[in-house]
Amino acid sequence: MTPRVSRMAALPPGFPVLRDAALGEGWKMLRVLEEDMASGAMRFAAPGEGLFVAWRGGALAGIAGLTVDPYAETDTVARVRRLYVAPPQRHHGVGRALLEAMAASAAEGGFRAVRVRAPAAAGRFYEACGFLPALLRSATHMRPL
Repeated sequence: MTPRVSRMAALPPGFPVLRDAALGEGWKMLRVLEEDMASGAMRFAAPGEGLFVAWRGGALAGIAGLTVDPYAETDTVARVRRLYVAPPQRHHGVGRALLEAMAASAAEGGFRAVRVRAPAAAGRFYEACGFLPALLRSATHMRPL
């Protein structure tokens, strides 16, 4: 089953299940995403930005956002936000599909690179998806577009 990625303007149906799975693993990222969207702190409204959702076999499999990188000194660098894939959906190309959709959107929006600050355990995943290690305080990995 190939993941299907959609761009959405709001949190998708089934989001609470995904959020609770993340919380169960000790990750607060999706609760923060929910709060940021509710407050308007994160809108995903600039060209190239977006909230991306992956579906696999009819189930909500993963989610991630893409924004202008607030830590970059230019508005031509995008940032991956809150990437999370449900545990039963991992190792089926969901994360890669989300990153590819975001990279395409970023390139179309005029971004020249995408950065992320990821936990050490995710480093090999990002590198397998074309990201290079970045020696920055605000980013662990960068992918030129």
